[in-house]
Amino acid sequence: MQTSQRSFVQKLKKRTFKQVSILLLAIIVLVIAGCSNAKPSKIVIATKGNTESNVMQQLLKLIVTENTSIDVETVKLDNNILWEAIKKGDVDAYVEYTGTALMNILKQEPERDPEKVYNKVKTMLNEQENLTMLDPLGFDSTYAFAIRKEVADKYGITNLTQLAEHSNELIFAADPMIEKSNRPDGYRLVKEAYGFNFKQLLGISSPPLQLEALKSKEADVMITLATKGIFEVNNLVPLEDDKHIFIPYYAAPLVRNETLEAHPELKEVLNKLSNKVSLQAIREMNRQVDAEQKEPEDVAKAWLKQEGFLK
Repeated sequence: MQTSQRSFVQKLKKRTFKQVSILLLAIIVLVIAGCSNAKPSKIVIATKGNTESNVMQQLLKLIVTENTSIDVETVKLDNNILWEAIKKGDVDAYVEYTGTALMNILKQEPERDPEKVYNKVKTMLNEQENLTMLDPLGFDSTYAFAIRKEVADKYGITNLTQLAEHSNELIFAADPMIEKSNRPDGYRLVKEAYGFNFKQLLGISSPPLQLEALKSKEADVMITLATKGIFEVNNLVPLEDDKHIFIPYYAAPLVRNETLEAHPELKEVLNKLSNKVSLQAIREMNRQVDAEQKEPEDVAKAWLKQEGFLK
């Protein structure tokens, strides 16, 4: 081969090598960029650690894993730590209550219209904290008076107005400091609205011991949460707050906006539970965990299967 031909071939090889090198470098850069923009493969869903929060955590986890390829890590955190964790990005989602968000997180004045509370909380959390409150699950975890069924039947009591009419004949098991509480959704406000005048305030600080007092007929009435699984199994009747004095505490998933941007499918998936978890359903799930010592995951899974959310 002549010298000029060899020189041409060598130049051609160098040029080809250079072009291939540039192409490979471009591919590497694109791969690295793609990896940096890839969706995180995992989200963290938290619980506050009580029975109801544990059940709701499992409902969210199971419906996400059923409908997406996202891995879900579950954690248990104290209320205050949980709030800071979701703001920092250590937690992606958990179920919060509208009343808690309104007063404890956003420090707003009490509001008793459920729709107004939800809309206000949803707007403020999005604007101030970059968090999205999705659709309510369906139940209101507010306070409720529980009365022994035989007493309710005797006097025909189904609501708090009727309870007030017979309160001077009944014994109220409650924290001895209940009338001194300044909570905006506390007993003092309810007492003023309905005019309770109980025969006796049986001072018991512990809710489980208050329940024992009703079971042993030492007391007739107590305050509990409307979602507790204690009613039917203990022959108790939850009474209607017919004047709507208690603040609404509707449960709804709270999710970081960044998480929804990374996984836009999450909104539709989590909203599958919108208005599907009734008050009776959450009471029964709570009862199974508390009374039957079942695992929250097993209880949540059974309910989701029963309702057709899981195969």
